[in-house]
Amino acid sequence: MVNFIKSRPKQSRLFSSLCEEMGSAHEGLLLHTEVRWLSRGRVLSRVHELREEILLFFALEEKTEFCELLADEIWNAKLCYLADIFEHLNKVNVSMQGRNENMLTCTDKMQSMKEKIKVWKDRSSEGNIDMFQKTAAANNTDIVPLITDHLTSLERSIEKYFPNISTESYDWLRNPFVLDPLHKPQLSTHEEEELIDIRNDCTLRLQYMEMSLESFWIEMEKQYPHISKKAQKILLQFSTSYLCELGFSALTNIKTKKRCNLLSVEEEMRACMSAVPPNIERICKSRQAQVSH
Repeated sequence: MVNFIKSRPKQSRLFSSLCEEMGSAHEGLLLHTEVRWLSRGRVLSRVHELREEILLFFALEEKTEFCELLADEIWNAKLCYLADIFEHLNKVNVSMQGRNENMLTCTDKMQSMKEKIKVWKDRSSEGNIDMFQKTAAANNTDIVPLITDHLTSLERSIEKYFPNISTESYDWLRNPFVLDPLHKPQLSTHEEEELIDIRNDCTLRLQYMEMSLESFWIEMEKQYPHISKKAQKILLQFSTSYLCELGFSALTNIKTKKRCNLLSVEEEMRACMSAVPPNIERICKSRQAQVSH
């Protein structure tokens, strides 16, 4: 349906005009692409929001096969569920992106998602689908067994890709001032001695409360090198492909059609991906403006 409208410029313009005349919240559909990992959920949500406009458009175009699907209550209930479940998945995916994310924070979010899916499966087996707002609004109970089966399959898939996401042994890294006797960390003698020194230093406790986790362990490197290096090795691990995607986006913006002959882009890439803002005034002062002839 989406491809029929979006892949034809004329159909896309006619549909936009129809949405504008009907006073819709949106003036067009979104086209799904595998490159953009959030597009599937957004496309489904947009189709759900504009389903009445799409039905009218296909009725005018005499596309009976599409009209029959859009008029089918069970098909619409399935569309609502897909929009709901992808909205939940996209929300978790977006929360795991960012420069300050690490293996521990992403693991916590995946563990939370696993437990939520288990709760959703139990509730849906009882006929309760309040966690899926669009699906609940459709008020179609025939789709409940299908939702339960899909959540069971989704839980199995997540368990396959993330078989062990326990991080209790890294509690010392999250908060070195709390001692958990049930989960003793696997540290060497020097590392454990330095951790004890940090735990009993009240000044460092106050400093820990005012700094980010990464900045704190970097600050500890001079005074406590062993435990600090171990913590940094854990925090430096790539939790997602966010930084790689950020680099690809920066390279795409640098090497355009007008600058396709650039042989070296290392310096430009470093400037684009750096979190340090450039001092434009200082850079301009070191350069002489071009004088007019």
